[in-house]
Amino acid sequence: MKKAISLFMILIMTAASLASCADKPGGDVSFDTIEFETVGTEETTPADTEPVVPIEINDTEYRATFIGAGDNITYDGTFWAAQDYAAGTGRAYNFAPIYSDLAPAISAADVAYINQECMMSGAEASSYPTFNVPREMAFDLASTGFDIINIANNHMLDQGGWGLNETIEFLKNFDGMTMIGGNRDRADYDDIEIIEANGIKIALLSYCEMTNIGLGDGYDIWIPYLDKEDIKRQCDSVKDKCDFILCSVHWGEEQWYGNMRYEPTEAQKTWAKYMADCGVDAIIGTHPHVIEPIEWIERADGGRTLCCYSLGNFMAMQKYYFNMLGGLVSFDIVKQGNRHATVDNVVFTPTVYYFAQNWRGSKIYYLSDFSDYLAATHGISNYGNSISRQDLTTLLNLNIDNEFLPEEFRN
Repeated sequence: MKKAISLFMILIMTAASLASCADKPGGDVSFDTIEFETVGTEETTPADTEPVVPIEINDTEYRATFIGAGDNITYDGTFWAAQDYAAGTGRAYNFAPIYSDLAPAISAADVAYINQECMMSGAEASSYPTFNVPREMAFDLASTGFDIINIANNHMLDQGGWGLNETIEFLKNFDGMTMIGGNRDRADYDDIEIIEANGIKIALLSYCEMTNIGLGDGYDIWIPYLDKEDIKRQCDSVKDKCDFILCSVHWGEEQWYGNMRYEPTEAQKTWAKYMADCGVDAIIGTHPHVIEPIEWIERADGGRTLCCYSLGNFMAMQKYYFNMLGGLVSFDIVKQGNRHATVDNVVFTPTVYYFAQNWRGSKIYYLSDFSDYLAATHGISNYGNSISRQDLTTLLNLNIDNEFLPEEFRN
């Protein structure tokens, strides 16, 4: 009973309060007509609001294909073969047929590299121990499909400072290929070549461990000997200008006296790790005259570097079957949007250099096409040595992991 009376009194008092509000100036008041003051904000209109700009994410994939060949060395028999191939053409030398079997793959790549071990001074052709090759070689390498020619190696001073200078000037003015490893002076050495392929900017570094002959006085030419400060400085100078750093390096120990060593030296491994930590993305090694392993090197920045310690001989008329085995390393350089490019799809395709028992007939074959007949007629028999596809395949499997081999050569 008390609860009912109390509720009745509350209802009467509420009604009286509402009647009193209705009598005040301003007329009827409801929740919808009450104005609230906003504290600490300013009234805005759509015109005062900044437009929202969506963030654009570039997920475009850029992909460029690379292929690289090892030491290209020209002996007397190779000159004779090139003269034979030039017969009836009006040329003195024609080296292109030597590379013809591999030319389709080389020309199909967006970027193709070769280490040119013999200078092109313009003087007469000469063979071991001081090499010089006719300049027809440059035209034939370009027609084969090579885009990058490296001349930083132990034979770059075989013709002295004059010969190197003439080679540098010839190749710098040659439209068919980009030359690396030859530098007019220190400033030219630090002016790093950067090429572009399919939207990917690739910086090209080049070093050599030693030269057989010193430069001598009177030249500004800069020899790109391996040097830690130079490597770090040059890598740092191109990091913001390129998407990928490719390094050519001529290093290690020559293997052509039958000592059968195929592992990289400790010095090679140390240099490779240092280059990787400086930001090099792929290392193309040459000089030992035999193939050496390919591996991934984990970098300080969390990435990884592809290292080909030695691609072996591409062309060299030497004594042993293991000097005849080389290869083309191919891979994709891949960039996602604006991110730094990486390496994908690495394949080492083995090749064999052939010369006949009359020292002529030079030609490079794929190992898959190297027949018993070619083995039986190979010119290394002139040295009392032999060669076979089986021995070459065994050597290949001994040095290159299955990860990097074509399926037909995996064991």
